[in-house]
Amino acid sequence: MLLPSTLPVVESEKTIGLQRLGGVLQLSVPKGMAGMAPAAAMALLYKALVIFRGTQRALERLDALDGVEDLSQAGMDAGANSFTFRDALALDTLFERSDPMRLLGLSETRARTQRDTHLHIERNWHHALFDDDGAPYLERAAGRRRELRYQTDDLVGLYCFVAEDFFVRFLQEDLETVWGSFAGEGMALAADFRHRYLTPEASLYAGEPTRCEELAELLRHILQMVDRNTPFRHGAYRAIYEALYGYLHEGMGNAAKDGLVWGVKDFWAVWESVCLVHALNQHADNILTCDMEHLPVLLLAPERRQAWLQQRALLFARNGIRRRPDLVLADSDDIKVVDFKYYAYMRQQRRTADADVIDKIEKDYLSMEAYGLLLQNHFLRNADPRANEVSLEFWLPGSEAARQPSRQQPPWNPPLSVVHLPAVELLRGYVALYPHLRLMR
Repeated sequence: MLLPSTLPVVESEKTIGLQRLGGVLQLSVPKGMAGMAPAAAMALLYKALVIFRGTQRALERLDALDGVEDLSQAGMDAGANSFTFRDALALDTLFERSDPMRLLGLSETRARTQRDTHLHIERNWHHALFDDDGAPYLERAAGRRRELRYQTDDLVGLYCFVAEDFFVRFLQEDLETVWGSFAGEGMALAADFRHRYLTPEASLYAGEPTRCEELAELLRHILQMVDRNTPFRHGAYRAIYEALYGYLHEGMGNAAKDGLVWGVKDFWAVWESVCLVHALNQHADNILTCDMEHLPVLLLAPERRQAWLQQRALLFARNGIRRRPDLVLADSDDIKVVDFKYYAYMRQQRRTADADVIDKIEKDYLSMEAYGLLLQNHFLRNADPRANEVSLEFWLPGSEAARQPSRQQPPWNPPLSVVHLPAVELLRGYVALYPHLRLMR
């Protein structure tokens, strides 16, 4: 994967990732990330999506195509307005699902056969022992040797170089964290590949853009030559070859169409997961309940999950509906109901009762209103003074932290605020889980 030096970085309210529009690549990022360098933004998003795919998300609430689409071409046809992960670059196949230890089975092997050893046996008399009758005895007879060789050593070396470059230069992660016990051997194979074909400082992510482009072209040529000289292409070989091909060709062949090359079609579920981890990092002891569906598994202890479910049922299971607020924070002074929304802004004007259509934002307001009233009702029935301390918040991504109380009239009761959180800061806190996630594998 070679990111163009002029790759534009644009904010998007829906699709996040690397897109091809009009034959030109662009990186669509969440609100608040437009000022980042393309490589840094891409690395941050890559780690975030790896972590998110380790959550216990309910697929019935997301898209049926959730997961990696094993398609060779880039782009995606229009589908449902939901979460879909697209990976024409094969990043997931190469760096998350592949087992580097199994790749060693692709290394060079030789098979030797000796046939017709009785022919020209006289050429071996000097190796023979003779008995009293003059009969020769040979321990072995050197015959014609046939050698079978799989030309895949370079493929293994190429993979190790690409992986080392990706993890160390691009993601800036320690290889021992990523590869574990294979790190030493993997680095040795990568170093051997560098010694035979490249320069010591060769990288797709460091140095002059022209040098990176020349290196990408050289790696494509090496991959082509390996494939051309490999007579036996079994399943394991094809899988790693096709993944490397997609990676080195930026997920696009000659017939590639416009669309999503790598990323997600809708970022809302990832934003919910990011906000949950942020809340857990900042207010772990104050979480009364939450919708833990998008919380990474390594943070979800069974006893914590059970306590949150019990509180949610006690407070919000009413009138035939089991409501699921994203987050409820409670301390000694107040109680806050939070709803995570991946919007660029929150419309202030409510839809009136005579409106023909209740749109998504109005449904969000109605849900938040129900959460606040149910919570107040519970406290009033139990004579809890905190009934007057309930507040409501929408958490939206932004470039910096900001709070805007609702200006709607009549005023909200409980009071409502729209809070913008710094998206880059929250995402960095989220991807801090990446090394821990790798160590659990």
